[in-house]
Amino acid sequence: MAGMLCASLATAQGYGRGGGRGGGGDMDPRAGGPPSTNRFDNIANSLNLNKDQRKTVRAILDEGAKEATPVREQMSKSRIAVGEAIAAKKSEDELKQVAKTASDLNAQLSQIEIQTFAKMFAALDDIQKKDMRGLGHALFLMNGMYHIKNWTAE
Repeated sequence: MAGMLCASLATAQGYGRGGGRGGGGDMDPRAGGPPSTNRFDNIANSLNLNKDQRKTVRAILDEGAKEATPVREQMSKSRIAVGEAIAAKKSEDELKQVAKTASDLNAQLSQIEIQTFAKMFAALDDIQKKDMRGLGHALFLMNGMYHIKNWTAE
């Protein structure tokens, strides 16, 4: 599974905003048309989800967002603590400790995103599970999505 995730992430390189392979710019690389209005639609389109799968995946993503909320709030406080420590010219050891806390929280959010992706993967059919381009694009879209309050926003 880990190897597939790494391979999927590698295939996602170059897609999304700003062009990349295929020269689509803000175009949806899966459909060849204009971009979807939100992140969920982009993920659903990348994975080629049917109506029932859309409901399931939406619930999985919402569940992940709920799990990420307290971590994201702690992360905001941690960033403030880093800034305050720098402004107060704290010792290097004190700076390392507040920076480690911020880093650990960031890793926790990334772990929630990967666990959410794994749950989504389990909801896919065999054909969808073999679509490395779609999986890679969905993983690319999920990268950092729980770092913001409204995960569906672009």
